[in-house]
Amino acid sequence: MNLNRRLAILERGFITEPTVLIMPDGRVASINGPGDYLMQLSGVAVGGENLSSEQAAHLDLIRRCTASKEPGGGHMVDLIRALLLGPVGGVGPCCNKDVTIPT
Repeated sequence: MNLNRRLAILERGFITEPTVLIMPDGRVASINGPGDYLMQLSGVAVGGENLSSEQAAHLDLIRRCTASKEPGGGHMVDLIRALLLGPVGGVGPCCNKDVTIPT
């Protein structure tokens, strides 16, 4: 296999299309990164440790967006938003409120 062809195949796995974020006012923002960048952001969103200024800015964009379009139709932005915003209505074990689970 040609070395240039092999490098091109490897690069496709590392560089992806940007993730497009739709903001409440209708403007569009994007996040660029390697193929696993959103996965890394989800880990940072949970732990919050060793957060770079670029990651903080991207997490803020994700927190404020109302919709997204990810390469391949993924839903990592939705997951990250859920991690950042927490439960809706403040119900659940993480909110120290009693929850009755129907049986």
